[in-house]
Formats: sequence, structure tokens, C-alpha cells
Amino acid sequence: MEYTEHVTSRDVFDLRRGGRIDEAYTMAKQLMENPDYSVWDKRAYAWCLVDLIKRANAENNQAAAERYRNELKPLIITESDGVLFKQTEYVLRVVNPVVKTLATIKSLKEAGQHQDALDKVKDLYAQNPDDESVKNAYGWCLHKVIQVEAKEKAINFERIKACLDDVFALGLHNDINFMRYLWGPILTIKEVEQQIPLYQYALQLDFTTFEREDYEVKPYKGSDGMMHNWPSLVIRVLRKSLNSLDKTVDKETIITLRNLAVEHMAYLNESTYYLKWSIAKSYVMSNELDTAQQKILDLLQAKPNEFWLWNGLVNTVENDHIFALSCYCKSLLCQSRLQFNGAAKLGVVKELVALGQYDMASAELHELVTFRIDNHQTINDQLNTYLHTDWYNPDAESLSKDFYRENSAIAVEFLCQSLPRTIGIVNYVSEVQNRAFIAADGDMSLMYQYDAEEPLHEMDVVSIIYTRYEDQDGTVRYNVAACEKVDEEPPTSLVMKFKEPIKVIDTGLAFTKESNVFMDHKMVQTYNLMSGHVVSGVAVRSFNKKKNCWGWQATEILGINDADSEIA
Repeated sequence: MEYTEHVTSRDVFDLRRGGRIDEAYTMAKQLMENPDYSVWDKRAYAWCLVDLIKRANAENNQAAAERYRNELKPLIITESDGVLFKQTEYVLRVVNPVVKTLATIKSLKEAGQHQDALDKVKDLYAQNPDDESVKNAYGWCLHKVIQVEAKEKAINFERIKACLDDVFALGLHNDINFMRYLWGPILTIKEVEQQIPLYQYALQLDFTTFEREDYEVKPYKGSDGMMHNWPSLVIRVLRKSLNSLDKTVDKETIITLRNLAVEHMAYLNESTYYLKWSIAKSYVMSNELDTAQQKILDLLQAKPNEFWLWNGLVNTVENDHIFALSCYCKSLLCQSRLQFNGAAKLGVVKELVALGQYDMASAELHELVTFRIDNHQTINDQLNTYLHTDWYNPDAESLSKDFYRENSAIAVEFLCQSLPRTIGIVNYVSEVQNRAFIAADGDMSLMYQYDAEEPLHEMDVVSIIYTRYEDQDGTVRYNVAACEKVDEEPPTSLVMKFKEPIKVIDTGLAFTKESNVFMDHKMVQTYNLMSGHVVSGVAVRSFNKKKNCWGWQATEILGINDADSEIA
């Protein structure tokens, strides 16, 4: 119908209110053909299009909805138009085929059909590569697939890697909020660094986008009911990425990632011990063996009983079978359980074979293979090769612990050659745990895990080689690298003889009045000590944990003077 008489926008609105939307639309369209149409003419036209889009959408008439949408889009409706602006935004959004497809994708995700959602959004992105909403939806679908896959018993690492490749191809790795969600499930996968080259993705990250929270630990309550700290996101990304390196990676890539780790380690307010271990291994990967060796020795100085560090030290030398054997023997002394340290046992076999010690190698090989069979573990090609050699003797006599102690001496000496030494005295022994607590010159308190076959006793004088390191909070700690009982008098700084009057307090403990030598409840009762007694005896330097200070504790009573009478 064509309206030839003079019409206005008011006539259009009257028709709308009367439900005659098609007539109103025709009239409004004629008004818009006038080059001098008014703002109210445009508003009337827009309202008609809004109504028609809603109707077409309700009738599922996509062709009509798209036609009206294309007419509405060029109209510039501003926020000053209030309700019309909001309605225009709304209908353009619901009619937009991209938005509709995104809504379908969202429904698929909510229904758990994650692969279908991913396939659909991938097709949508191919058609709309510049649409940020599509790109983001694509990224979140990839994240969801990774998240679900990470929880599977049999993880498809190729699928996860393909998803990661797509995420980084989208350019979403510079969105730090998205990265926090993406890395979360990946870093929880056990040994993921052995399956996926995470270093490739870490090197694409812009670490300047990480914020303070990404460098901070996250407190959590453990199954033991205690509060613990979960490592920061940055340290976990760096460690896993460094650990994904292998000798096939080019040296430049290794150095770039290592430098990145060293740079950002300075901003971490947590223990970086294991990150330093990953950095040390990267020097092995780049064949910088001298530097790797020094880094591992530094770590061993802080924790000389970590078996995996001794295993790692082997990789810093070439063709030195005696030294390698010594490191593996020391490793097995630190951790003899093969479910944790089978690598060292295999290392012993390899080095004994290289040294031509076939009977010893046979004994170690038999023990390792028996363990793997009993625990339903794979017998790899190398072990099978050894089993079928002429030299293998399954009846070879097992090696004693003395073999490991004797052969570990070279490795221990190598570590200890640059470490400080001191003399100490054993002031307490826990026989149940095979632990000796030692006081050393300079008021150092050390704990030594001794071998049950070579026990230590209270008042034994020992020569100690020790390491010194600082905790993250600055607390100075010491570890015993080597300890040997010596036949000599203890220094007067650690043991003293005393003869002083004592005072027995209400708790049943006693102290000498001059040197404040402590006597425990058992000693007071055994000798029936009373205030005023003049007691002579031997005291050893000891640390009072409750008072957090050093003092003297009586270990032996030599005599008691009471009213000029001596009770011995």
C-alpha cells in the first residue's frame, strides 16, 4: 500500500499501537525515502524494524529476520534514545547468526558435548576470524577439552597438544586471565613435561603480563588438616617448561628459556630450590657440564641426602665410570627403595659392566629384574640385553651395604672437598630413628642419620663435614654431609667439667648457680639432688628449643658435696 497523502511519524506510531505493524513499516519506509527525514521518522522506522525482527524470530523466519536486521544496522541509534537503543542492541544481537551459533555452542558445552562444541566453534571461527567473541569462545572450548582430558585415566596427550597449538595460534596467550585458567589443568597432569614440549608455549608467553598474584604462593588446607602453600603459577610454569627440555632441543632455545627462568626467579617469594634444580639440568641439556656440576654441588650442599641430586651429578661427567659408580652408590645409600630409585640401581649395573665387574653387575641386575617382575613392571630392552649376555650369572652373590659405603667415598669426598669441617659432640641419640643430634663449635646444632650398623652414642666425639644454607625466611640451617667418630678429647667449647652449688626448682629440675648448667628431672631423682648441694660433673653444650637459646646440660654426675660429706 502506498500512502500519497501527507503522513508523519505520529501516524506510524498510531498504526504500531493498533497492531498494524506491516502497514506502519510500509509508511515508515516511505518517510525514510525523503532526503530530509526527521529524527522522529528514523525512530518510527527503527521501532517498526525492532517489532518485525522480534516477530520473524518468534516465527523462526531467519530470512525475514536477517533482511530486517540489515535495514536496522545502518541506522545510528544512540544511547540518548534510551529504550530504543537497548531494544535495537537486543534484536541485533539475538538475530545475529554468529550470536545464535555461539548460543548453540554454549548449550553444547553445558550438555557436556565438548567435542561437538569445539567442532562447531572451529567452523564458526573459520568464517569469522576477526570476531573477538568467536575467538574467545574458541579459546574457552579448547580450554574445556584440555580440562576434561586432563582428568582422564588414559590421557590423550596429542589431543592436548593440538588444543594448545590452536590456543597459541589464536593469540590468546597474551590474555593473562585466560592463561591462568589454561595452565591450571595442564600443570596438574602427572609427568606432562615428558609428553608435551611445554617450553615451546612458555617461550611464547609475555611474562610482563603476569601480575603480582601470579608470583605468590596460594595457601590451602591439606588432608592432614594443616595449612600449606601451593607454589606460584610462575614457578610452576617455569619448572615444568624447563623439565620438558631434552637434548634434541637447540642450544639457543635452552639458553633463552633458562635466562627467562633466572630473570623471573628474582621476583619469587618462595623456595626456589627445585627451580634451581631444573635450571641445573638445563645446563646438562646444553652440554655446559662444568656449570651444571657446580649448580648441582650447590644444591647438594643444602641437601646432601637427596638421592636424585647424586643421580644428576653423574650426568655432569663423561667416561668416568668410577666416579659415576660412586655417585650411584651414594644415591642408593640415600634411598635404597627401588620403587623410587631404580634408576640408580640400573646405573650401578651399567658402570659395573663398563668396569668389567660382571659378577657384581649380575647380582645388582638380578635384584633389579626380580623387583620389577614382582611389582609387574616392564623389563626394558636394555635389561633384556643384559639378561642374555654371556657374563650374566643369576646366582651371583648379593652385594652387602659395605659395597655401597666403600664405593660412595669418592663422590662424598668430591662434594666435601670445598665444604667446612668441624668437631662436634653427640648430645642426644634417638635409637628408634637412628638419629644423632650433635652440638658443634660455633653453637651449631646438627642432625645426622647414622647407619644402624655404625651407631653413634651420647658423648661420642665426631668429625663433621657440613653444609650451610638459608631458608626463604633467612633462617640459617645446617646439614651433615659426612660424619666420622674420632678418638680425641672434645673441645672445651662443647664439654666442660663443673663443680657448683645447685638450686632445685618447683618443677623438679635443677640448675647450677654460676654456670646455669641444667639437670633434668630424671637426674635430680636418681641422685636425690637438693638445693644447696655442691655438684661436680660433666656438661655438654645443648640447644633449648623452648627458649631458643644455647646452654649447658649435665650428662654425668661425678660427685655431690653435702655438709662437707661427698657422695660419689
